[in-house]
Amino acid sequence: MRAPARRAVFWMYRPTAPSARAQSIQVIHAAHACAERGHRVTLCVRAASPGVTADAVLDAYGLAPSPGLRLVVTPAGGTASSLRVRWEVARWMAANPGGLVLARAKRDAAAARRWFGQRFRLVLEAHEVDSLRAAERGEDPGPWRQLEARVLAESSGVIANCPGTLEALRAAHPHAAVLADRAVALQNATHPARIRRPTTPGDDIGYVGSLLPEKDVAVLADAAARLGRRVVLVGPPHPSVDALIARGGGHLVREGPLPHRDVPDRLARFRTLALPLGTGLFGSQLTSPLKLFDYLASGRPIAAADTPAARAAAPPGSVVWWQAGDAGSLATALDRLDRDDALRAATLGAARVRTWAERAAEQDAFLDAVLG
Repeated sequence: MRAPARRAVFWMYRPTAPSARAQSIQVIHAAHACAERGHRVTLCVRAASPGVTADAVLDAYGLAPSPGLRLVVTPAGGTASSLRVRWEVARWMAANPGGLVLARAKRDAAAARRWFGQRFRLVLEAHEVDSLRAAERGEDPGPWRQLEARVLAESSGVIANCPGTLEALRAAHPHAAVLADRAVALQNATHPARIRRPTTPGDDIGYVGSLLPEKDVAVLADAAARLGRRVVLVGPPHPSVDALIARGGGHLVREGPLPHRDVPDRLARFRTLALPLGTGLFGSQLTSPLKLFDYLASGRPIAAADTPAARAAAPPGSVVWWQAGDAGSLATALDRLDRDDALRAATLGAARVRTWAERAAEQDAFLDAVLG
């Protein structure tokens, strides 16, 4: 079997780091795993606070420095930050003619084409379909559709975060040639260091993540009130949190956010984990839930909202499904998992931990096929 090509890769996205935001976690882990396979990867990140270093960013995510990863920490924002990124791109282009730009940021990818023409190969990494999300919000999707079409036309390949995103892109852009036979869906993952093997029964029902509306955490508050059992939300503050706690009837509590590297130990102390998702475009079709992969690594049973996106990401038999948006269905699933030891053991036996290294290997196979 031919060894995969070793490439110079510029990751065209600038997440804030260190941060618990899904975008930051996904990009930094994916870039690190790519570098660990022997590629020379450059990634710019926005400093979450003054004085942040590249090593501190990696340490916050539980990652060791990789010889192949050049992590450039830029100021949080402003003209100086933008100029630094543009300078880094220009420097990379000069050193790596014909290198690969892996673009999660479509606007930046389009700008790079304007600045540097055909001096690089472009592969789009799509985690959303902006035009469809805009239409869902009641906004004009036209400008987003034009940007998507422009970047798709310039791309040698497309990597979608899940099958639903790829299907949505194909529906929105049926004439994009790259989507016909040079596109693939690669789910997210977690890191082997996050695997836990709990030895105690655990306490409470846990949810770790944001309280954004598309996560539909309100259904978890309603289920807590029905069950009369303690449910713990672990995550950043949100304007809705007081209303959610009141809605939980005294059974819903909130803990503050944790550094990314500390999340696995907290997950492993729960008895059961809940994964709600809304029934809109994001929850139904466009997400590859990062928390699902950490949940699967936790050694705890999972009750997950039954959406096509979640079904596509979860190994068969690894979760107990409940009807998305239905608090009664969620309460029933959580009660079953609390009482039925055989069911708990069966779901844990079916759990399979998908790693970033696996995803990086899949990405290499795809890039070798479309880029040669």
